Amino acid sequence: MLKNYIKIAWRNAIEQKRFTILNVLGLTVGITVCFVIGLYVFNEMTYDTFHDKGDRIYRINQSDIWGDWNGKMSNTGPNVAVALREDIPEFEEVTRLLTIGTQTVSYQLGNGTSNSFREERFFAAEENFFDVFSFKSYKGDVKTALKEPLGIIMTRETAERYFTDADNAIGKTIEVKGENGDWSTFTVKAVLTNLPKKSHLQFDFLVSLNSQESLKGSEWMWIWTGFSTYGLVNKGTDIAQLTNKLQAIPPKWAPATTKKVFNQSYEEFTSGNPWQLFLQPLEQIYLSEAPDTHLFGPTGRPRSVKIFSIVGILVLVLSAINFMNLSTAQSTKRAKEVGVQKALGSGKKTLIIQFITESVLYVTISTILAILLVLVSLDTFEAVIGKELELMAYITNPVFLVTLLVFILLLGLLSGSYPAFYLSAFKPVEVLKGKLDRGLGGERIRNGLVVFQFTITIILIVCAFLVQKQLAFASSYDIGFSKQNLLQIHNIEQLEDKKEVFKSKLLSNSAFSKVGESFDLPPHIGFGGQFKASGGVENPIVALNNLRTEEDYLDVLGIEFIEGRNFDKQRVNDKYKIILNEEAVKMLGWGTKETFATDSPIGKKLTLVSGERVEFEVIGVVGNFNFNSVKKEIAPLIILHYQNDKFWNYKVGKSTYAVRLNTESVKGAESLQLLISKAKESLSEVSTSVPFEYSFLDQEFEKTFRSEQQMGAVLNLLTPLTLLIACLGLIGLAAFSAEKRHKEIGVRKTLGQDKKQIVFLLSGEFTKLVGVAILIGLPIAFLVSRHWLSGFAYRIDLKIWYFLFTGVITLLIALATVSLQAIRAANKNPIDALKTE
Repeated sequence: MLKNYIKIAWRNAIEQKRFTILNVLGLTVGITVCFVIGLYVFNEMTYDTFHDKGDRIYRINQSDIWGDWNGKMSNTGPNVAVALREDIPEFEEVTRLLTIGTQTVSYQLGNGTSNSFREERFFAAEENFFDVFSFKSYKGDVKTALKEPLGIIMTRETAERYFTDADNAIGKTIEVKGENGDWSTFTVKAVLTNLPKKSHLQFDFLVSLNSQESLKGSEWMWIWTGFSTYGLVNKGTDIAQLTNKLQAIPPKWAPATTKKVFNQSYEEFTSGNPWQLFLQPLEQIYLSEAPDTHLFGPTGRPRSVKIFSIVGILVLVLSAINFMNLSTAQSTKRAKEVGVQKALGSGKKTLIIQFITESVLYVTISTILAILLVLVSLDTFEAVIGKELELMAYITNPVFLVTLLVFILLLGLLSGSYPAFYLSAFKPVEVLKGKLDRGLGGERIRNGLVVFQFTITIILIVCAFLVQKQLAFASSYDIGFSKQNLLQIHNIEQLEDKKEVFKSKLLSNSAFSKVGESFDLPPHIGFGGQFKASGGVENPIVALNNLRTEEDYLDVLGIEFIEGRNFDKQRVNDKYKIILNEEAVKMLGWGTKETFATDSPIGKKLTLVSGERVEFEVIGVVGNFNFNSVKKEIAPLIILHYQNDKFWNYKVGKSTYAVRLNTESVKGAESLQLLISKAKESLSEVSTSVPFEYSFLDQEFEKTFRSEQQMGAVLNLLTPLTLLIACLGLIGLAAFSAEKRHKEIGVRKTLGQDKKQIVFLLSGEFTKLVGVAILIGLPIAFLVSRHWLSGFAYRIDLKIWYFLFTGVITLLIALATVSLQAIRAANKNPIDALKTE
């Protein structure tokens, strides 16, 4: 029986080619979009699922002690792990990771040359790290490798980069420039297989935490938040009870830190806020909204996943709606077939099964085409989102194949149910007499579906348009200095006493107009410490971001001084002076630039509220400039000379030259590459051991809203497809209307109405439907866009013409689509319609 249904379905598909093409096209587009988005969503939601004990691994997060106490931060101090081991027996293991920062690693090749690279994914771990995590060993024993202070573990691809052959890496020695500025020798003890891409922990090197001199004597610290702490809980542990138990840890252990570092009691430091510890399941870390950052790998975009999931489902629903509209539009052609079958004894159940079989056939064909289309287009989508989705791994998975079969059956059932019940309900006597009026109910449903389609479409069009407007605004936004044509050359600290020689060589080339050195780089300037205005007991403590640099760097960026002066090389003591931005002055209660004439902050002093409580004198105030993403408001900033050894040990930092390129020298990508080559050549003339690595400041700023750029690119791909699907649905309804009113059209033409009047008649009702969709969709699009834009501190204004423009464009496209169908109906011979009476 089923074979017979399939034969009938196939015959009808062949006979009704236009209907079949439209149906298959709409379903194929919808399923393709749904598949691609589904791959992305599944990829994002299955991070960190490969660890053997993953269901018992938790990261210990804490209150954001450097910002909003109600927020969360993923990094903790070293003493947290010590406290958990001592006070919380529910943990089977507790382990720590420390981000060491960028290191220079070198391997001597033996012929007077070396492989040297600047390594950013260089971390220190405890020896029990592999008792918690299940990263696989390629060579060597990972469980003993970290027991030796100067043992090192690297990934296979990293070993191949240095030694060519990872199989021979064990026992080789590499040189690492450590935190004290000296080179240390490490021995390779183990090589890991390349880390799974779907891991929130991404590293190239692991050294023993025992190798870090800075940790010795600092185990008591709670504010050195460079660590991530992970716990492996015992089987059967009640996580809610354990979380409650953790809250007793900070009040017991942290006071020693607040007293020693800040000379404050625990209560004074927290200002009465609860210092909490939180347990976050390992598999939720990557895609977490709070905290939204972590130290050791990629961060997911939960909002993008939600948005794309909704869009994928909606596009699939729109495709199913198209199928319904196109199927019911064929009612005139299929009605007599139904009437004859019923007259010959076919029951309603039999007809429903037949029509649903047809639906499943269309879905099956469309699914096969969609998979082929995904295979062809996946590279483009991967390039847009910046991820490899591993489609073949899913296609060859039996679970995927079963899921695909269920998907086909469900989609076929859902999209075919309404047409099946609609067509099978025809009464044979009325059908054979040519009476096909199904009343207002069916018409209202079809009209409602079209309104729904275009409502979704108009929302997507508006959102895609506004995303592009905001991204263009963010790229061109005046951040307070010029970020274009600014080359950043890294590893400058390795030049040591040759830095000035390199600087002179650069400046000898007219293409490089200015050069300045900095140890902190926008847009990644972060927390620098807590300060308070000197001389008053009640003065508030203010958390300031810090920029450690020198006088030339501020000049290279073009930072404007609104009060006071820059650092001066001729004044030796200037290295102990400070410069503030407007926001810092305001937060310290020293007024604004309007009040500087009568109450200048110049000469006032700030006290660092930690350690020896050093005082620094203000010599200048700069205008506010954005040193982070435009998604964030400008924060208070303190600018210190990088040689200020009362604030930090500058000999262990990583510094960069900012090089202002002469505009006349930058005339395209080719000339830019030539300038980079010149800079590299200048460095090699000074030192052959320092790796040449560079970046461009404008590109670094763009990276801060890379996820929004990717979302915009995806919306640009999906919006035309959604509009195409909606227009196909409109074609379906227009075809249905033309079929239903073909006799009326014939009468009107016989009575003298011209084609324009007929086209206007048929197009008018659909224009109203699209107009209703626009009236519904635009307010929703406004609310959605306003919510998305709230994530940017600096954003475009939502002008009414943005919405009117997109509404008019959508209306014109819909009108053109319907008019083509109306013209086709108007061109038919009226005699063909009337002779059926």
